[in-house]
Amino acid sequence: MRTVQFTLRHYLAAHGLSAYRLAQAARGRVSERTVYALARGEASRVDLGTLGAVMTTLEELTGEPVSPADLLTAVTVPGPDREARAWLDGDASRLGEFEPYDWGGADPYTLGEPVRVGADGELLIGSE
Repeated sequence: MRTVQFTLRHYLAAHGLSAYRLAQAARGRVSERTVYALARGEASRVDLGTLGAVMTTLEELTGEPVSPADLLTAVTVPGPDREARAWLDGDASRLGEFEPYDWGGADPYTLGEPVRVGADGELLIGSE
């Protein structure tokens, strides 16, 4: 699967600019919050008008033309592994037809020992 990511941070670094400088220059056209989110790569979507305003501001700061390709890149995101795919493809639509498990009066939260993963990835049971 492919997705698109903002590369504004790389563009700014390559041109010796900071997100702060861009935010100041774009004042009145793009909010500071938006500029910083774009620079951190945290924006999942952007309005085309906002993209145009960022490009125009960058052109004013660098004196060079800026295109969407300078600020966006397509990346391949790995799909789910075999086990995850099996769970995703599983049919759980009939689970409501079954009665809940009968614990026979026992409190399931009091059975067994707690399990946790140690620093080296080993399973630790109880108070180990």
